Amino acid sequence: MRLVKSSWCFAALLIAHNGCSEALEEPDVEARKGHSGLVLDVGEDGTPGFMLTDIELRPGVTVDLFVNLYGELDAASASKSCQFAVHGGVFAAASWRPYAEALGEGACVLAADMPVRGNSGTPEGALFGELDLFDYVTALERVLDRLNARGIRPRTILGHSMGGTLVQMLQQRLVDDCTSLRERYGIRDAILVASDLPAEVPWLLGDSGDLSGLIEAFAVDEPGLGELFEIPVALWPAFYFTDRNDNVVPGALTPAQIEAGGFNALGEPLRAIHQLNGTGPFTARPSAAAGLFEKGTRLRAIAYEEDIYVQLGESETLYRHLTGDDSSRCFVPVLGPDTVHVLQFSAAERLVDAIAASDDCHD
Repeated sequence: MRLVKSSWCFAALLIAHNGCSEALEEPDVEARKGHSGLVLDVGEDGTPGFMLTDIELRPGVTVDLFVNLYGELDAASASKSCQFAVHGGVFAAASWRPYAEALGEGACVLAADMPVRGNSGTPEGALFGELDLFDYVTALERVLDRLNARGIRPRTILGHSMGGTLVQMLQQRLVDDCTSLRERYGIRDAILVASDLPAEVPWLLGDSGDLSGLIEAFAVDEPGLGELFEIPVALWPAFYFTDRNDNVVPGALTPAQIEAGGFNALGEPLRAIHQLNGTGPFTARPSAAAGLFEKGTRLRAIAYEEDIYVQLGESETLYRHLTGDDSSRCFVPVLGPDTVHVLQFSAAERLVDAIAASDDCHD
């Protein structure tokens, strides 16, 4: 049976590889034909991008998702220089805008809003609170498929916080289907930023059992949406801009600045937050196999010194687990008194510099 399975996987990989090769060439062919212009939608907040309607999260459950364009993209053939960014839990896609602006002129960051935030809609066929991380992974998969159908194929994917877990889960799903981010979408680089940790990596905070009470303390039953985990924006400085000595760091954004930037979401499905942390009905966090990024898509892990959620050593263990690289060549610690979990919200140039300085780490 193992031989049959291996043969099937090898055949599937060949098919996927051939499909990716054709899709990678298609945008340039279209450009040569003179059809390189893109028609962009405009979100409710005025951001250009792509409204992808009726994204199926599971049978009978759909949602309209908006992919925000921060920066410039005038032709599908230019999308290979874009970065596809996945926001974290209780954040919105706009949380990547400061990073895109720090990249400078000519940058292109595509960031999809998950449901019930930013420019995206509310699920049809299920309450928002009934969704879980598997639904979010499906959303990312469908979004990348839809972009691919338009000839838009970013070569870099970034995931911040919970978004890092979603990137790992997506790669795991694809590998289980005998393909990968590289084979299916042409994604060459993955960058995890202050990523949450999978079940296989020890996590002091998560494994302590202390999170269960905290999560339940911020559980809210929202009419028409279901049970959500919500952090009032007034508490964001304490939750996200606090260092390891419990001090709010210099340069921390105020609640008014957070709301004005559109960085925050109403909340997340309580079920999804429990799943992320291995609490509530979940006995373990999502799984990511050893060596998940050993071949194909190159991985970097960015970690912040003053992050109160994930320690530097834990992020380094994550990097080694996912890549098999015991030398930690592409583990990138960002040091300093302001390097909290959401550093790129308030000092995005620090993240830009860390990524640029590690561009050759795989050589």
